[in-house]
Amino acid sequence: MGFIFSKISKLWSFICRMATGEEEEVFDFPKTLEEFKFYFNKEGQLRNVETDEPFNFVVDPDNHKYNQKRYEALGNVRQFLEVIITDHVYKLLEDHKLRRVKIPVDPKPEEPTSFFYMSEDALEKDKLLILIHGNGVVRAGQWARRLIINDCLDSGTQLPFIEWAIKEGYGVIVANTNYNKANDKKDGQEIRYSETPEDHMECVWKNFIHKSKASAIGIVAHSYGGVVTLELAKNHIDEFWRRVFAVALTDSVHSFHHQNGDESVIHFYTERAKNWASSLDELDTPIETYSDYCPTVAAGTDKHEYTSYSSRFSIFKFLSEKYREMTEPGGEKAESSEKESSVKKEAEETAMSQDISASQIDVEMNSQNPDESQKEEL
Repeated sequence: MGFIFSKISKLWSFICRMATGEEEEVFDFPKTLEEFKFYFNKEGQLRNVETDEPFNFVVDPDNHKYNQKRYEALGNVRQFLEVIITDHVYKLLEDHKLRRVKIPVDPKPEEPTSFFYMSEDALEKDKLLILIHGNGVVRAGQWARRLIINDCLDSGTQLPFIEWAIKEGYGVIVANTNYNKANDKKDGQEIRYSETPEDHMECVWKNFIHKSKASAIGIVAHSYGGVVTLELAKNHIDEFWRRVFAVALTDSVHSFHHQNGDESVIHFYTERAKNWASSLDELDTPIETYSDYCPTVAAGTDKHEYTSYSSRFSIFKFLSEKYREMTEPGGEKAESSEKESSVKKEAEETAMSQDISASQIDVEMNSQNPDESQKEEL
């Protein structure tokens, strides 16, 4: 409904301007952080170069339109990828020795392309970490643009996860699932194999992750990134069982019901996934959702956009434990084999079938409406 009201409001505004002959006011804004007179300090906080104060939304108290347009100019998309915050984060990824990789891998002349980031040796590493952001305005390396602007780089970007992964010997792939149209413009031509976030991730998986040497793959995904991850698991569930040792989600909006997750996918999530959800409860407090097969715990914050940062140390611990389970003798592979043998034997001895299918389980919607994931991740 909000989308419809927004469209009606814009149409009414247009009609009023046409009727009165009033032209929409155009503001000329700086195009770089330096021109905005802002910089990121040593703590990764956005500060004014003259006053050292945080970014202030209200610059002209009597002109809300100016304040709003100024805020959008600082954080939103600009022609030819000249995006102030996004470009800064891209540079930070490159400073961490990640390189930009274009997709599709076989572009035709003049065909638009998307891209993602990957550490130089990612495809040669024994273990690989994949980072998938949410929906909306965020791009590769970002969890929440609002946090980058109003809090700090560590809370709003994926840099803490990248630094931990590199230190632990992982290859790193940073998805860019919202880069779906030419030059990253809303009215641009759709990019082949990146028409949607799901298509983008499928392309990255088939052309790079699938061909990598990694025998152990971990995934961290936020918000709509959980929907993207579930689609990926559905399409490659056999490979997920063989290679993906853990899926860490933060306030994911996936839905086994709406996305038609079958028994094997559900089993995978119960064994190897965990969702850190926004909650007033203390970090890692178990949460009963009654609507999701994925184990869910509190993220230590009730702020959706902050969940990845607030739960990062718990996620690092979870990934390390799951990695050991999969790779060390007597780990999950051996346990899974014993479980399967036990279940088979029990089924043979029991008169009533103990088989569980997705159709026999009351699969409800995820506690968060999937439609909400279409809103912008700020």
